[in-house]
Amino acid sequence: MKFRYILLIVSLIVLAHVVVLYLCFREVPGDAAQPKMNPPAKTVQAPAASAVGTPSAAKPSGVSRYANLRSAAVPSPAISLPYNYTYAVNGDIPELPASAGAHAGILVDADTHTVLWAKDAKGSYPIASMTKIMTALLAYEDVIAGRNGLTLETRIPVTRAAMKIGGSQVWLDPTETFPLQELLQAISIKSANDAAYLVAEYLGGGDVSSFVRRMNTRASELNMTKTRFFNPHGLPGDNSASDNVSSPEDMARLAERTLTYPMLMKWASTQRADFRPPGTRGHLQIVNHNHLLPGGRYPAAGVDGLKTGFINRSGYCVTATCSRNGKRLVVVVVGFDSAKNRDLFVGKLLNWGYPRLENPAAALEQTQRKAAEMKTRAPAEKKSAPAKKAKSAKKVASVKK
Repeated sequence: MKFRYILLIVSLIVLAHVVVLYLCFREVPGDAAQPKMNPPAKTVQAPAASAVGTPSAAKPSGVSRYANLRSAAVPSPAISLPYNYTYAVNGDIPELPASAGAHAGILVDADTHTVLWAKDAKGSYPIASMTKIMTALLAYEDVIAGRNGLTLETRIPVTRAAMKIGGSQVWLDPTETFPLQELLQAISIKSANDAAYLVAEYLGGGDVSSFVRRMNTRASELNMTKTRFFNPHGLPGDNSASDNVSSPEDMARLAERTLTYPMLMKWASTQRADFRPPGTRGHLQIVNHNHLLPGGRYPAAGVDGLKTGFINRSGYCVTATCSRNGKRLVVVVVGFDSAKNRDLFVGKLLNWGYPRLENPAAALEQTQRKAAEMKTRAPAEKKSAPAKKAKSAKKVASVKK
């Protein structure tokens, strides 16, 4: 009797264990459709830049050779993250006296968002033709999204309104029609105001202001808080209140977004190109305004974009992108008195910035010591100046005698 009770208890214990194991390991219907809590990270393989817009032999006739643009877009980095100003040299750079020529500027490591130099980097300034970075970006993103069936081959008829836009242009004529790609190349390389207006007019459904509203919406999405667009080309408004404005930091963010699209960067880095076929009426060889590019007047190693600008109220400005040994810097400067001084400074700034990437904290300490030495030396030099003047005055007096 006693043995039966023991056997019954053991049997119940075994049964309980079996039930528990069954409940733990059985597959509940529908579980396969539920998301796992910590799925393994997947690596997205970004396509090579050369794949963008390349015709495919496998495509049937009548299919746009740009139909693969969605897959060709490089995934966007987390560009909404704040910039780190901890190791930034603020204001003029002691080692680079030419930095005094900039009204404002920024030098940022695009990979880590570490700012190496900042001079009123969050202030709003007129940006002139640097505006066209946003115009080209928005148009290209419309192509990638296939908005209203848009492709780079979509033909756009020239309007009289576009023909009348002055400044840098490709002399559009209302009798002409151009593929969107050719207009975007004219915008990126020649900084053509008429092409920028025409693209905005077409994508705005005949209303340029509609496209400009979208430019401002896109700026907000990219966390460009000090940016305001009034037109798609950057020509000055009737007064300073209607000039397109942005901050160096905002323009750096816009450059980062543009860097995710190899085709945009390819156009921005093209030194020369034909607009209209060679041998035809109106053929132009358009030349890039960015002379920091290879083959330019003031080439800087690694520069591969992006856009210059000038109106009287902005001074000479540029947003420049640079890659050396796999490390990416973005520079924005506004307010220089000449294109030459702007370009020479940006070249020196890049040479100054790249060595600092290894140890930004140590580099900042070194610059601060240099600034302290210069400050100490300045009063001594001022004191010695009157003595020198007195000496030269004696020499003049002796000559007169």
